[in-house]
Amino acid sequence: MTRWSLRVSLNALLILALLEIAAYAAAVTAKKAGRRPPPPNLKPSSEILPMCRFSGAVNLTVSKKFVGTTWRGWGTSLAWFANYVGGLPQKNMNEMLDLLFAKDGLNFNIVRYNIGGGNNKKRSPQFYKQKHTDWRGMPGFKPTEEGPYDWSADQRQRNVLLGAKERGANVFEAFSNSPPWWMTKSGDVAGPPLIGQSNLKQEYESAFADYLTAVVGQFAKKWGVTFDSLEPFNEALEGFWQQGNENEGCSFDAPAMGRIIKYTSDSLKKKGLKTKLVGADSWSSSTAKLAQVANHQLLSRINVHSYMNDYGGSDVANTYEAQFGSVRETAKQLGKDVWVSEAGPLGKSGNDWDVSLYMARNVIETVNIMEASAYVYWQAYDLSTGWTLIDFPPNYKAGSNGAMKTPKPNQRFWIFKHFAMLAEPGSKPLKVGSDCSHGMSAFYSPGENRVTVFLLNQQAKERRVTINLQGFRRNVGGSTRVVVRRTSHVTNLGKKVFTRFGGKAAVTVWGQSFVSVTFTNLSD
Repeated sequence: MTRWSLRVSLNALLILALLEIAAYAAAVTAKKAGRRPPPPNLKPSSEILPMCRFSGAVNLTVSKKFVGTTWRGWGTSLAWFANYVGGLPQKNMNEMLDLLFAKDGLNFNIVRYNIGGGNNKKRSPQFYKQKHTDWRGMPGFKPTEEGPYDWSADQRQRNVLLGAKERGANVFEAFSNSPPWWMTKSGDVAGPPLIGQSNLKQEYESAFADYLTAVVGQFAKKWGVTFDSLEPFNEALEGFWQQGNENEGCSFDAPAMGRIIKYTSDSLKKKGLKTKLVGADSWSSSTAKLAQVANHQLLSRINVHSYMNDYGGSDVANTYEAQFGSVRETAKQLGKDVWVSEAGPLGKSGNDWDVSLYMARNVIETVNIMEASAYVYWQAYDLSTGWTLIDFPPNYKAGSNGAMKTPKPNQRFWIFKHFAMLAEPGSKPLKVGSDCSHGMSAFYSPGENRVTVFLLNQQAKERRVTINLQGFRRNVGGSTRVVVRRTSHVTNLGKKVFTRFGGKAAVTVWGQSFVSVTFTNLSD
């Protein structure tokens, strides 16, 4: 780059920064004056979908027509970020754990623990030399074929797991990204020499199953963590993985998957473990292939990743409906429940608020179209600002940690706070109609006699929504309230309470904002 072009680039960056500051100042001024803040200047994107397929005012009827099964909860996978957070000074680790798992934080109740494969450093030293992949190099519990298990390994991730349990998390899943390195064809947990090849030696398939169930048994015995489910695969059918990648990954063909399912099921039974076997953590576009895998009847649930392979294609809405709908139909065909076991803004562009609104839509679509019964984010903390739910600049060197700043929730955190607080485990998703399946979802909480409607407006123009509850009555004593909580680029869970409720509620959803409308103390 020439000196002149560098100067131009720096000037352009300065101008953009000043524009951002001016926009923020205008928003804050409007907010203080009681006016509606202007929406951020989002770039036009085919990923921005309307709240409903029609324009104008929305009349939404919410009735006791349930979607799917009882909601199991919200959560995060541990793996990489826990391999970092679990080694922080106690004060900082507690701050992070409180934000994610405490009742006044996100109150996540589901935790996915990664059973690492370790790695052969002599075979793949680059695995440990990337920008931050010392987080991603997950320790294994059996570092060599001949040696014993090392149950002192992976203390950092285990610290986070136990900290989550202490704060109330109560649903635990163990999952594998790769077998131990010495079981693989390449000697490398990142993948085979050629992309897409199966990397586990066939003669080690039974040993791999035994390794996974040994870890599950040890956690119950030694640390009091009973894994509800065990997942041997991660995006095994996609063919992504190759030696030299930055993180663990292992492809399997369908015959190998069928054999491993049987070996793992038998091993769980042999060891007297009640842990259920689940699969196969594929993308929605690949999940239908599970019907062709032998022994799939031994799986108690389908795990799916809600990433999309359209990356903003010309017909985004129909693409989502086709792929998420395919997962729903596959689950019905196989008679199984569905969890979103991994999610995030993979391949999505735009500013931070744009990405946050996309994640709200991803949740809504998986509830309405896929009919999932749980939603688990991939990495609740990440170096990528587009992924992380918590802003926390790292000061990291493998083996040591310096002075840290205080973790701060960002806008995606507050989006998930809406969902986790108001669609708690035990609630039931309600049908909202296919015309609004990308912009609205609703949950009924029987124990609280409460209905919450989530409203997403990705577009710049505000929408007026009238909500009519059908089959839900207001409390005779007059104690039914309507609580509106609003999150925008300048407001986090802004709350208004209305004490009068005549069966309907009208709400204005600002442009590029997310709103939850809660009807409390309803009568059966």
